[in-house]
Amino acid sequence: MKHILVTGGNGFLGKSICSIASRNGIHAVSISRHGRPKHMAPDDYSLVQWVKADIFNPVEWKPYLKDCIAVIHCIGIAEEIPDRGITYEHMIYESAKIVAITAKANNVHKLVYISAGAPPPEASEGYMNNKIAAEKFLRSPELDFDLTILKPGMLYGLERPETIEENKEIQKLLQDPVIRKEIWPNRPLPVETVARVALYSAMHTLDAADLYVDDIEHLSKKINL
Repeated sequence: MKHILVTGGNGFLGKSICSIASRNGIHAVSISRHGRPKHMAPDDYSLVQWVKADIFNPVEWKPYLKDCIAVIHCIGIAEEIPDRGITYEHMIYESAKIVAITAKANNVHKLVYISAGAPPPEASEGYMNNKIAAEKFLRSPELDFDLTILKPGMLYGLERPETIEENKEIQKLLQDPVIRKEIWPNRPLPVETVARVALYSAMHTLDAADLYVDDIEHLSKKINL
């Protein structure tokens, strides 16, 4: 059965993508280390298959690339834990690289990559350096993907109440014209807005390969998902 594949599908953004896909009659396969989320409303994910697999071991998940029309790569981290091998290079750059190579080898030609327009406040410069390195790799002529890269800022939503509060504080800062000029281009977006655009991008070829916050917000108002 034709489907999309979402890496990190049980995460904040990934779950939203899977839920929206299911509501719109689109089958989705989520690949993540822990598989099915513990707290979820099953009716919101009726067309989602939750696969527990190590993204760095493609043998565990490449069978799900059969009949896959697009991969949406959502895996990433905000903070490193080097003692556990959780680094920006490994979780951002290397994960994107292995997903791309595996997808291409299994005849998947459409890839949507969730990058970033700006780093989280707690992140070091390695965060954006590895996002940019991943983007560069995905654009390789040898891969020749129908590629869309989303570059949102902070995402907020009810599933993570702390992001709602953070967004409220940022909205207050946006009232200052000087500060607004600096942070408006990477202003927070609802997680559902980014999820809808990511899903739409997986199902269509867009004119623009890179979608920044303004582009994401504009496109989200035009699509019916």
